[in-house]
Amino acid sequence: MNLHMTDEQSALVAAVQEILRDHSDLPQSARLHSHWYNETLQRLLVENGYLDVGRQIGSLEAALVVIEAAKAPVVAEVAASSLLAAQLLPDENLEGPIAIVSGDHLTRAHRNLSIARHAFIDLGEDVAVVPVWADNVELVPSILAYPFGRFIRPPELRTARRLPSKGAELRKWWRVAVAAEAAGAAQAAVTCTLNHVKQRNVFGHPVAAFQTVQHRMVQCHMVATALYYLSLRAAATGLPYDADVAACYAQQHVKKLVVDLHQFCGAMGVTNEFELHLWTYRLRALQTEAGGLVESALDVVTRRWGHG
Repeated sequence: MNLHMTDEQSALVAAVQEILRDHSDLPQSARLHSHWYNETLQRLLVENGYLDVGRQIGSLEAALVVIEAAKAPVVAEVAASSLLAAQLLPDENLEGPIAIVSGDHLTRAHRNLSIARHAFIDLGEDVAVVPVWADNVELVPSILAYPFGRFIRPPELRTARRLPSKGAELRKWWRVAVAAEAAGAAQAAVTCTLNHVKQRNVFGHPVAAFQTVQHRMVQCHMVATALYYLSLRAAATGLPYDADVAACYAQQHVKKLVVDLHQFCGAMGVTNEFELHLWTYRLRALQTEAGGLVESALDVVTRRWGHG
């Protein structure tokens, strides 16, 4: 059963899709890059208020924006700005892009840190909000289809701005964001592969004509669809359990999506000139965030059945 969006939600999604359609083409020179951060797209989303949807309308609508942006082959930072910032700082427009950093791993590379203006740092109980200066971040090359960066000098946390007792809230919405981004990337990857297997002929027949391919493509579509609804449920309810389940489901099924979709694309599936890796490698990056699969699964068990 498919759930239908309201007229307002449908209009929001259509408007975001229109902007993405006009600014999502990869330049030919970027076809072999691991990612392409589109500053123009980022600015348009900010100027037109789409990254403020979480404050102005609600977290469900913000998740819809995140999912649509994650379908684009180019990169724009949407999830942290529209979901996390709206929940942690509802009365403040924090300048983005925003990165999310684990306080236990300040010296490691973090997603979106190389393009960020601010960072949320998970300190366990509290959250630190720090400005990110371009001269204090180095770009870290990665195949994971996102811009990664590393602090040259870790921020001074003793004097940093703190959000007391917001650590659990940060991790909850971080998992909602992971699930929403994964849902968009999964849907785009399935669509990309489906278009390929319909057009690619093997032994005189389209690849999509083979039953085993059809069965596994249906399974991949099922994963992407389930993830879409799980992420929207988590965004709508704001419950930690729903966030844990959505992130756990996303991180658990990354391997299946990556293996099956690249296999169906054959030799093209292992080349950078084919766009599939721009979504599947993002899934690999999201697989380790917000504690990764093990922590999200353990949290699901703990919330459902308790520590006993």
